[in-house]
Amino acid sequence: MGMRYHRHMHAVLRKYESLRPFTEAEGWMLFRLAAFAEAIGWTLLIAGILISRYITPGNNDAVFIAGNIHGTIYLCYFVAPLVLYPSLGWSRWKGLGAILAGIPPYGSLLFEQWAAHKRRAHGFKTYRHYLVYTALSTAS
Repeated sequence: MGMRYHRHMHAVLRKYESLRPFTEAEGWMLFRLAAFAEAIGWTLLIAGILISRYITPGNNDAVFIAGNIHGTIYLCYFVAPLVLYPSLGWSRWKGLGAILAGIPPYGSLLFEQWAAHKRRAHGFKTYRHYLVYTALSTAS
């Protein structure tokens, strides 16, 4: 049963990954939105902690409110890479890395910047290959 279940789950994942419900540009825009929102959630939580500690000592309402907002935004961020990694052309590992990047404060922004750098570099390589192909095909 174990090996059969593993093959079945692998087939289900392959089927899901082939769907690509968004274009790459749409997926990238949605991921960036989720990453920035998650960073805003961290900012709210840190502000709530500072307010509870220094402005209203003994009153944890700011932490409670900011914590709930941050938690909701993090759940949205958590779901974003799960849904978007096929559309973005990411591996499962890169999607998992995106999820884990949301755990430390502002990690989602660092991951987004790293992914943006990789995306630009890949786009440049693709464009450069296109130019070489075009030059070679017109030269013959």
